[in-house]
Amino acid sequence: MIEFGMALAGGGARGAYSAGVLRYLYTEFPKKLGFQPWPKIVSGTSAGALNGYFAASQELMEIHRCTELWSNFTVGQVYNLPFEGWLKLIPDLRSAAKRSSFLDPSPLGKLIEKEAARRTIRHSIGSGACQAFIVSATQLHGGDNVLFVDTADPNFRIPPPPHGRLEYHKLYPHHLMASSAIPLVFPPVEIDGVMYMDGGLRQNAPLHPLIQGKICKILVLGTKVMKPMSKNPAQKSLSLIAGKTLNALTLDPVERDNLVADRINNIIDWGVDQYGSEFAEKLKSDMGLEKIEILHLRPSMDLGKLAVDVYEKDNIEGTRQVRWLLNKLYDQADGTGESDLLSHLLFDSCYTKAAEALGFSDAQNSETELLRFFGVEQPS
Repeated sequence: MIEFGMALAGGGARGAYSAGVLRYLYTEFPKKLGFQPWPKIVSGTSAGALNGYFAASQELMEIHRCTELWSNFTVGQVYNLPFEGWLKLIPDLRSAAKRSSFLDPSPLGKLIEKEAARRTIRHSIGSGACQAFIVSATQLHGGDNVLFVDTADPNFRIPPPPHGRLEYHKLYPHHLMASSAIPLVFPPVEIDGVMYMDGGLRQNAPLHPLIQGKICKILVLGTKVMKPMSKNPAQKSLSLIAGKTLNALTLDPVERDNLVADRINNIIDWGVDQYGSEFAEKLKSDMGLEKIEILHLRPSMDLGKLAVDVYEKDNIEGTRQVRWLLNKLYDQADGTGESDLLSHLLFDSCYTKAAEALGFSDAQNSETELLRFFGVEQPS
């Protein structure tokens, strides 16, 4: 079996897409591959940290549970609006500046605690089946990128990320909540007297710990489609600006890490061509440098557009205040046909089930690339 690492990007409700990819990887793909490709190291941010928990647990039962959650989500399982009623709406809005967030994610905290109670991941980490589960967060004061590393291997040590640090200890629900604390949307989370927020601000698809952990094959589960630069829309709503700002803040540095990997690969190829195979062997023994292969699975369509396409205005489960908020985001997407902010906040099965199905389908359509990634060549 080939050792590889898995990096899972964040994106709020967009995480349903990665859940669909996981479902394919561990239910259908093994029929072609011949085994279940569990990752040696898992690195996740925000919703990617939540999905990473299921992948790092290395149990098919946990993958089924991941599918069940994302396919049946309701907004009330994730957040509430802190408005007690319509008569208090205006006073609450006026006091918003005194709060640290617009939404209350306490239901999500309870859900994570319930899922973590099975402690499946403790067996996976303790046995060494999963060498490390790494969650990325951003320190509120100073903006440092902090990697929380859960490992039972005393020899697993990696250098800290640029302008960041490492924390080695068992991961608990509050670490996942810290990584998922979208600025202004969810409140920061305090851990040992330090406030943390969404790790996607500094590292949305955290490749650094995988590359530094000497993983030579990396599978990235992204949540953003590759698309050409779009024209400026005529509409300039608050939700549009907030959604695009959120996307800008969490732009994946995957392409930058890909360039680093490509440069390392090119240097090794050049050295082998000039000096023979001993060059690559010497680099590996003296500096731990090897060729790196990255396979990035992305959505085949814009998840902001998918959210608008599948939105069921009259069937959203939630309080009147939540439905009002989501309906406003949906209505304001008329001019563009997409809503990034809606795709982050729409934890409703009308969207999460569709995004999960898209992830499964896209992974299935990438079967040839996946087989090649795992060293299986199909007959021509």
